[in-house]
Amino acid sequence: MIVGIDVGGTNTDVAFLSENQVKTFKFPNEYGVENILNRISREVDIKRSRLIISTSVPLNALTSEFDRIKVLSLVFPGPGLDYSRYGIVMRGYVNHRGIYVEEINEEEIVKALEGEEYDALAISSKFSIRNPVIEHKVSEVASNFIDGDRIALSHHVGLINFPLRINTTILNAKIAEKVKKLTESVKEIKEEFFYYKGDGGIIPWQIALRNPLELYNSSPAAVAYGAYFLTGIKDALVIDIGGTTTDLVLLKDGSPEVEEKVEINGMRTHVRCVRSFSLPYGGDSLYSGSLMPYRDGKSVAFGGDAPTLTDLLNALGAEIGSFQRSREKVGRADAEREVERYVNSVAEVVRNYRVKTIIGTGYLAQHLVPRIAEAAGRRYTIPEHYGSANAVGVAVSRISLTLYARFDTERRLAIFNGEVDQEQFESISGHPDDDELVELAIERAKELALKYGANERDLADIDVMYFNSFNIVKGGIKRGKIVDIIVQIKPGLCCDVV
Repeated sequence: MIVGIDVGGTNTDVAFLSENQVKTFKFPNEYGVENILNRISREVDIKRSRLIISTSVPLNALTSEFDRIKVLSLVFPGPGLDYSRYGIVMRGYVNHRGIYVEEINEEEIVKALEGEEYDALAISSKFSIRNPVIEHKVSEVASNFIDGDRIALSHHVGLINFPLRINTTILNAKIAEKVKKLTESVKEIKEEFFYYKGDGGIIPWQIALRNPLELYNSSPAAVAYGAYFLTGIKDALVIDIGGTTTDLVLLKDGSPEVEEKVEINGMRTHVRCVRSFSLPYGGDSLYSGSLMPYRDGKSVAFGGDAPTLTDLLNALGAEIGSFQRSREKVGRADAEREVERYVNSVAEVVRNYRVKTIIGTGYLAQHLVPRIAEAAGRRYTIPEHYGSANAVGVAVSRISLTLYARFDTERRLAIFNGEVDQEQFESISGHPDDDELVELAIERAKELALKYGANERDLADIDVMYFNSFNIVKGGIKRGKIVDIIVQIKPGLCCDVV
């Protein structure tokens, strides 16, 4: 049994998958993840199931609490460019070969930790992905001043571009504690589980804690894969109408497009996630003379005080929740005008996509997608389980791990995801060629995935996303080579399309 959960801005969706049989449920967010897990434990054996969670916690924190969460950024760039705009520049240096050249100055670090006001800490050393010793040493000093749950280390991000890695680490620090709290809450029910990534794969919670921005924008990825699984349509535009937003994701050949180096709150990062377009209107968007781009509590139909888009649909004849209460609050003419305005705004975006088919998902899809499709001149389909297609996507996706490998054959060193492995070359004689090193990286990625519960099907599609090799020459003699490789077990479905 596989259990997929998507925690959205308004509701939490749940999907059970067993032998390609799907069941779905929807809960209001105020229930809380732990209570929801207890509820669904009555239906399935959670402890014996694969549990995957997609959450908008990182996105919500970065949009609503960005300025409130203050991060102290300590930067260890070594000689060269001025990095003072990224944080407090400090002594301590690992060179490009991963050699610890300059010691940190503990007094300098303590002075910064005592002299600043901050809620979280980001520690970034320029070549930490080749040797994280500085970040570990500074973290140990910092643990006397701040809880470890609020410390982010840059080598967990993996990629070499230092300014982007610093930015990513700062943002990781802002959300680290929230992801940690959610993790601990889930672990009360099930010790081992997975999180859903923004590019559509799943990762063990241990990896998400080290680099929580992996979870950024995961819901659009989930709904795209869920829509494909439920319909079998490989090329379409998915329109997901949730409680807070309306998201549009393009499917090409059964996969959503992935965006690299995503900008978040004006900061370029190493975040990799599904490309989506979001309109700030959903079923719980407040209606106050016109539809507002935010929510202010529940719809009237579900016990709230102020009408929403959901209540407008009830005024036009839908029967959602306590629909009679909605009709007491909103007149039909006003509802028609405002729903038409919403439909036209979505249809205008749809016309920018060169697709023939729309797949409607989200709990208001049956009421709004037919009108949107007509206005945009597209055909449409609304699959079974459309209201929880996001949770279905979470359940049917496979483990997708990324491995950042660096080999220094002269020093007989391998570094995997920023951690040095001096035993890797013991079984290899001489100087391995490029193909051998690529195979080493792939095998290590497979080992890591299997350790966390992947099956052989998950490992069938592995990409070499980056490769760079250069020789080390001394005195006119080749002494070895340095090779950087990034491999990824690609995101995709773990199950056959129904």
